[in-house]
Amino acid sequence: MVPLVIGPVGGTLGSLTVQRTYANARSVEFDALLLAGTPAVGSDAYGARDAKGLPAAADRAPTDPRVSLLVSEAFRHGKALGAWAGGEAVLDASGVPVDAPGVVVTTSGTAALEQLARLLGEHRAWERFAAA
Repeated sequence: MVPLVIGPVGGTLGSLTVQRTYANARSVEFDALLLAGTPAVGSDAYGARDAKGLPAAADRAPTDPRVSLLVSEAFRHGKALGAWAGGEAVLDASGVPVDAPGVVVTTSGTAALEQLARLLGEHRAWERFAAA
């Protein structure tokens, strides 16, 4: 696995170097997403433009629309998703059920990473899609 850190802006996120920003990360680049907490809304988010990617929901936690778009696209593409430390709020804001096949929500980053690595071996979560 080659992890890429995505943040609101370039630079560092804690002690980690940010390789992609909310503005230039797209779901097609990734085989899986691991949400380590609830990312803050970026200061450059433009509501009218970026909100197009959001499912309609007035009662959900504030999530950057570009992060929600990234997560919802990855879910629709059948990619593995993992979350811990508040990342489940992003899944909810993106319209992703936490109990869906290929979605892992744990209380530990290590456990989430282990389960996500196992899911990557299956390539996609085909069980999300009903047979036609």
